[in-house]
Amino acid sequence: MFILNVNNINSSKSQSENFEIKQQDEIQSAHWSCKSISIFTAHAWSGTDHYSFALVSDNISHDKYCINKCITYVIKKMQKKLPSLEEILFFSDGAASQFKQRYLIRNLARMSNNFNFLLSWHFFATSHAKGVVDGIGDTVKRLVWQQILTKKQKCEKAVDFVNIAKSKTKVIIIDEITQEDIDKSTSELHSFFSNTASVKVKN
Repeated sequence: MFILNVNNINSSKSQSENFEIKQQDEIQSAHWSCKSISIFTAHAWSGTDHYSFALVSDNISHDKYCINKCITYVIKKMQKKLPSLEEILFFSDGAASQFKQRYLIRNLARMSNNFNFLLSWHFFATSHAKGVVDGIGDTVKRLVWQQILTKKQKCEKAVDFVNIAKSKTKVIIIDEITQEDIDKSTSELHSFFSNTASVKVKN
C-alpha cells in the first residue's frame, strides 16, 4: 500500500499558485499579457520510500481529462518502482473542478479495475493548511525562476520549464503533459464521462 497526496496548481487558483512565463528585463507591457503554465504536483510514500512529482502542461484547463492523464502517469510510474503494489490511498483538497466531483469518483472505479489495485480517495477539510504538494510546486517554480533571472535560459513554454527544472533537481520527478496526451485522454473517456449521472441529494 502507498499513500498519494495530489494537488493541481493552475490558473483557476490564486496567482501565487501559478507560474507565469516572464523574462528578465521584459518590457512593461509584457506584464499584462503573460502566458501561464499549469503544474500538477503529487507526493507518494510507502514506508520509508518517498516520491515527488511535478507534471507541467501548457494546457491550463486541468479538466477531468487532464487530471486523468496526470493520475495515470503517476500510477504507472509507481507500478515500476513498487512492483508489488496492491493498494493506493489518494488524498487531495476538495476542488470541485478537479477532484471532488462525480467524474473522478467514477473514473477511480474504472482505474481500479484496469490496474487491478484497490483505490480510494480522501479529501482534506476545506481551507486546509499548505502541505508537501504545495512545497513541490513552489520548489520547481523557484528553481526555474532563478535560472530565468540569470538570463542564461529562457522559459517560454512547458517543455522549457521541464528542461530547466530537470537540470536543477533530481529529487523531483518532472515531466511534461502535452496537449496530445490530453487529447488522447479525451478520446478515451469522453463517452464514458458523458454517461456519468449526477447524484441528487434531497434536503
